[in-house]
Amino acid sequence: MIAKIRRFFEDNLLLNEQKPQENEKQIELACVTLMIELAKVDQSIDDGELKIIRNAAKKTFNIADEKIDDIIELALEESKQSTSLYQFTDLVNNHYSEDMKYQLILAMWKIAFVDGELDKYEEHLIRKVAELTYVPHIKFMEAKFNAQQALTLR
Repeated sequence: MIAKIRRFFEDNLLLNEQKPQENEKQIELACVTLMIELAKVDQSIDDGELKIIRNAAKKTFNIADEKIDDIIELALEESKQSTSLYQFTDLVNNHYSEDMKYQLILAMWKIAFVDGELDKYEEHLIRKVAELTYVPHIKFMEAKFNAQQALTLR
């Protein structure tokens, strides 16, 4: 799965040929993959989770609809194969600001909470992504609290 998605990034986004500033918008597609990985942790991806993924991709990361659909298809197609998060978190870590990393963790918490149940594996995956992207624990907890509050206020 990782090789296929990495190939998608390289074919569609020319990651290796652009300056870091130009890569920023394109690297954000890696976030969609991480969010899909979280959504499928509990063995089902519901409409609420997909809605949050789409909203985060559009509003937070300014990703076009057709790119969201492509990356969602790739992630779902290979969902039964084992994966490594490192390649995605490495892209995020090398190209994102602290605020963008926080936004990713916040979106992941919203996905985890949208179905009303926080699965221990969802929390574990979010913690792992936060650690691999060097998000401080205080920001990790702040994102968790803010995600809960945002979904409670709806």
